[in-house]
Amino acid sequence: MVTKTLNYFPVAIKNLKVNTILDFDIFIQTSNKIVLFRKQNLPFTEETLNNLAKNKVITIFVSEDDREKIDDYCHSIENTNNTNISNDCFTAPFDNPENLEKYYKTYLDYYPIEKVNLLPGSRINFNVYKKSDLDVELFVGPDKQNNLPGIIPEDIHNAQSAIAIHKEDIPLYKEYINNLSLELSKSKKDSSALKYSILRENSKFIIKDIFEDPSSGETIQKAGDLVVTLTDTILENQNNFSNLLKITTHDYYTYTHSLNVCSLSIGLGTELKLRRDPDLLELGLGALLHDLGKCTIDLRILNKPGKLTGDEFKEIQSHVTAASALLTSSNTEIPKNSLVTILQHHEKMSGKGYPYKLNKDQIHINGRIGAIVDFYDALTTERPYKKAFSPFQAFQLLSEFQDDYDKKLIKMFIVMLGKQV
Repeated sequence: MVTKTLNYFPVAIKNLKVNTILDFDIFIQTSNKIVLFRKQNLPFTEETLNNLAKNKVITIFVSEDDREKIDDYCHSIENTNNTNISNDCFTAPFDNPENLEKYYKTYLDYYPIEKVNLLPGSRINFNVYKKSDLDVELFVGPDKQNNLPGIIPEDIHNAQSAIAIHKEDIPLYKEYINNLSLELSKSKKDSSALKYSILRENSKFIIKDIFEDPSSGETIQKAGDLVVTLTDTILENQNNFSNLLKITTHDYYTYTHSLNVCSLSIGLGTELKLRRDPDLLELGLGALLHDLGKCTIDLRILNKPGKLTGDEFKEIQSHVTAASALLTSSNTEIPKNSLVTILQHHEKMSGKGYPYKLNKDQIHINGRIGAIVDFYDALTTERPYKKAFSPFQAFQLLSEFQDDYDKKLIKMFIVMLGKQV
């Protein structure tokens, strides 16, 4: 028998499937109140599940008005099996189940940051870790027992491993870099590299927020404002905007990839002499949101440290149309030429791409740009199961697959990157 609480009824967390879209609001109980936890039409991600678990929430509440929606939802997932990640194609050390769980836990719980933002001698009130694929090691942090801040060591920039913070400390890190940005604005020293780094970091935070709330009416506005900033920065520094790109090949998070694809696409657009408004802004917006649909994909598939099975690859491919569905459900209309970048960045000139198998003139120039840049950034990013390609190696591979990509744009892309000082 279901016991009602006011106009709500309880639903066990175990009845919700990770990486499904919940078309109903979910509420949680705090003290004697029922409060809104997550709005409808958002993906129920593994990160959301972890947040609930950390707060010891095992039951959520749904409005009586949405009873039919929750019944339809439960019925739909009963007819589908929970995603099983194939154990095939894993290589050491990920063929060990214990190591695989360590990998996923480290990926979910820790956030990579740029060590250039950590100034030697500065004080911090959050822990900084050296991060590997399987675990983390405390590098520096505050002495909470004696109420003393941590002091960034002089050799921080010499660290060979990735540097990360716990995701719970993101607000403290944001405060740190915002204070750093304020100090830089008052300084007369040439600190352009640090300014670019702070811009990158704040950009990734904005993209992370967009991915976590993709159906919000504010999503397009947030993304559009960021694209304006990035476009103007690139136009002012056409031969030096590479500072906007990742400075480490270890950061394979989707929002970092989205920032890189956006910046490189705008850069290629400037090489093509596209107009700032609307051409570059629409291209940049589509490039920024090109992988938005990945927020609906099971993180264990999306970040699988090994070769995907056929079924897993099909699920990955669904991110293209999933992005379109998420944006359609938002309250803000996305420009047509931005949407085409999202829908066509996996199409190929040969007609062998997806999801529509378009070819040649059927593919918009924004789709062609997105395809080249997306492929290049994926190649030059290190994954747990593969080393990053050098830019030269990536160009070689692009040339080998030139029937799939616009040859003229490949040449201009190489020229554009060659101008970066």
